[in-house]
Amino acid sequence: MKKNRKLLLFCVLASIVSSIALVITPYFLGKAIDGMVGYQNVDLKYAIEMLSYTAIAYLIHFILSWATNRMANRFSVRFVSNLRSKLMEKISRLPISFIDQHAHGDIQNLFVMDSELIIDGLYLLLTQFLGGVFVVLVAAFYMIRINVVMSLVVFVMVPIVYFTSKMISRKSFGYFQRQQELSGKLSGRTSEFVDNYQLVLTSNYQDQAIHEFSTINDELNKVGEKAQFMSALTNPTTRLMNNLSYVLLGLTGAFGVLNHTITIGLMTSFLSYSMMFSKPFNEFSAIISQIIAAKASYERLQKVLDEEDQIDCTHEERLEGKTVVFDNVNFSYDGKNKIIENLNLDIKPLSKVAIVGPTGAGKSTMLNLLMRYYDVDSGSILIDDLNVDEVSRSSIRQTMSIVLQDPWLFEGTIRDNIAYGNEMASEEEIIRAAKQAGCHDYIISLDDGYDSLVTLGSKNMSLGQKQLITIARALLVDVPIIILDEATSSVDVVTERHIQNVFTQIMKSHTTFFVAHRLSTVTDSDMILVMKSGRLVEQGTHQELIERKGFYHELYMSQY
Repeated sequence: MKKNRKLLLFCVLASIVSSIALVITPYFLGKAIDGMVGYQNVDLKYAIEMLSYTAIAYLIHFILSWATNRMANRFSVRFVSNLRSKLMEKISRLPISFIDQHAHGDIQNLFVMDSELIIDGLYLLLTQFLGGVFVVLVAAFYMIRINVVMSLVVFVMVPIVYFTSKMISRKSFGYFQRQQELSGKLSGRTSEFVDNYQLVLTSNYQDQAIHEFSTINDELNKVGEKAQFMSALTNPTTRLMNNLSYVLLGLTGAFGVLNHTITIGLMTSFLSYSMMFSKPFNEFSAIISQIIAAKASYERLQKVLDEEDQIDCTHEERLEGKTVVFDNVNFSYDGKNKIIENLNLDIKPLSKVAIVGPTGAGKSTMLNLLMRYYDVDSGSILIDDLNVDEVSRSSIRQTMSIVLQDPWLFEGTIRDNIAYGNEMASEEEIIRAAKQAGCHDYIISLDDGYDSLVTLGSKNMSLGQKQLITIARALLVDVPIIILDEATSSVDVVTERHIQNVFTQIMKSHTTFFVAHRLSTVTDSDMILVMKSGRLVEQGTHQELIERKGFYHELYMSQY
């Protein structure tokens, strides 16, 4: 942070001195001209002296402009790098509902497109806008000293230029904000299309997907055209006004030279100052769209940074995960429509607990509450007789591992993927976990073994192989509770049988919760929880539930 402040201070001071060096050159140049074409005497020595000062001033301006550009670029990149880090830390502290409620493309855009726009905006602000302000101020000072009447001609045009630019920029700001929103939406839709391309093909959904993409793309195109059109109006408009001002100055100055109220040298200096005075305004209008876009992007990032952190208890507790109790638990995502209602459970140590029911019954939601991804609306969840609200989330999650329906692997080695979240694990522990998961033989059959690289999307592996590696990851942590959220629903029957054999061994030494779609996989469970519309409608062993001929019996028979 201190380095950034020093860079910013250097940029500001260098920009000020550079601007002063630039603006003082017309003064020396005018003096040199008067020395060579004076009314009475020609003073060549004086003219050469003034030209030397002009050259020195230009050299100082060049050196400091180069340094300002270099340091401004470094500051902008560092500032946004810190901003990205804060954003990543912030998102890690936000509730999972934030991720659920925002398109992933929008979140990705914050780190990429929005960040790049902020870098460009900051750079332009420090190198062109800031320097331009000082050029305007110093040029105005010298113009007034030379000729007040001619200065008024220039100054009259400034408010017109300013208010015209402001009116156009205000209009374009809304378009640029909408453009960024649509860009995020388009990025998310493109990501969905690519990630689920096989599903798109098998569902013959190409035309509809293209139509949805085109609808967003067309709107983005229209908004982009309007944004660029509005911002492009500013530059020609201000140039026209400045050129009219230049014509008036020429006429006024010519009369002054003829009447001997101003010298040719001072007239030349004044015309240079008038151009210096108007040029920054032209540059402001040319870069205003980029600064506005950067401002809109910064506001998008700041909006996330202003989100409230997830409230968490700071009390750390070493939980053994022996017992799990749901006591009259109620929960809804939106505060209105209950997903879980009056749920009561008492799970004993080393139990195999299956959770079944139709889609939307609340099966995965129950596990989300157990992991404290969400907090209950009322009631309580107890682990080892401790209310989970009274201990930190990290304490709870240190007692559990989860295997999801869609296995997730990142780019890196197989070893790194197994050790994810447990980087201090030894080679022996990693191999033991892989053997327990039943993927050790597959891994050592690869040319590089545990050092084999997983590609982007892990497309060099089958779904079953990926799932076994994620199971090894879950086992490496060595926790008392394992959660399996439809972990075999996406694999073939042979792979499912193999994974089920692995699970059978795991369940002997862990309390296990598993959501199942195929009821053939739950028949040997110690307890089956039957969910329907957020309610626990039945519970018991497979044999007990079949004999009752209730909702479970209906579900079971529908699969045979």
